[in-house]
Amino acid sequence: MKIAFIGGRDIHMIGGIESYMYNLATQLVALGHEPIVFCESQSNKIEWVNGFKVVHQRGFKSNLICKPWLGLKATIKIILYEKDVDVIHYNAWPPALWSPIARLFGIKTVMQGHGLEWQRSKYSIVQQKIIKVMEWWTAQINPHLIMCSESQTKYFMQKYKKRATTIPTAINLPSLSRKSESKILEKHSLQSQEYFLFLARLVQDKNPDYLIKAFIAANHKTKKLVVAGDNKADIEYVRYLHNLGKGCDEIIFTGAIYGEDKDTLLRNAYSFCIPSTIEGLSISLLEAMSYSLPIIASDIPANREVLKSDKALWVRPENENDLREAIEYSVNNSTAIKETTLYNYRLVKECYTWEKVAMKYVTYLSALVR
Repeated sequence: MKIAFIGGRDIHMIGGIESYMYNLATQLVALGHEPIVFCESQSNKIEWVNGFKVVHQRGFKSNLICKPWLGLKATIKIILYEKDVDVIHYNAWPPALWSPIARLFGIKTVMQGHGLEWQRSKYSIVQQKIIKVMEWWTAQINPHLIMCSESQTKYFMQKYKKRATTIPTAINLPSLSRKSESKILEKHSLQSQEYFLFLARLVQDKNPDYLIKAFIAANHKTKKLVVAGDNKADIEYVRYLHNLGKGCDEIIFTGAIYGEDKDTLLRNAYSFCIPSTIEGLSISLLEAMSYSLPIIASDIPANREVLKSDKALWVRPENENDLREAIEYSVNNSTAIKETTLYNYRLVKECYTWEKVAMKYVTYLSALVR
């Protein structure tokens, strides 16, 4: 099959959607299929990555306009120049607004949900209402829906009476015996097993501020907190986080990390923290589980879907006291928290690798295009 993916930022700066497209496309090539990835970029160009074509598209700086505009451009390019495409896979609703145009030309389409965007605190009440309307509209105009988590699938059934198929995100299992060449530990004066790790985009929904406050309140000088992430779209919030951590030498801000640096931080962390209010299905959480890290997790449906009730330290979202207690317990009970890690690793290996998710995806599309 020839499958076109539309949506997401530059595929070389991997976030959630970008990781989904990149890794799924890589596996599809290995299975003999022909994926094409259209992504937002700083310039218009075409390149080949891991055997698949990547079409970079330059768009508007406005987040409101950018994704719908790039979705329209990509849809038109596919209709004009990729006439043998079997399926267009739209990531999230903004680019999927143009899916009816593709179907007019006989191309099958699917829309993938990566989370309930209107829940995000970065949007005003008016913006949330607009997003809800657009979510309803795309639910009506897209006959084939994929969701990253069961909670999203259930939501679309309950809210819109629309049946969706859950095809989760996934990860590549790390080679734990491989020696990393990254110097990030030395750069930030970090020691193996001596830091808690927060790894995510620095947005309010991920609650890094609550974590920083809780860590300061716990006042454990034997451990550090590494905050790995950035958010160039909200410099003020990033500056606020840095100010929260000012004066605490145990809080380290690394900025956004990728590749060897990311591998090294995960490989050497003491525990992983995911205190989010909202998640789709967190790739960072799956990665942390694959590195056999103990988990401190917010008690939300997306996290509960992956983690069993006794396989994490659970905290209420946006609750500084819960986080402080979880940090203190982790420091004082290292043996107990590590007893969960083998189970979590095996769970990821059995259910959330790209090889297995790609097979499920191909089965789904094969039934769609036959």
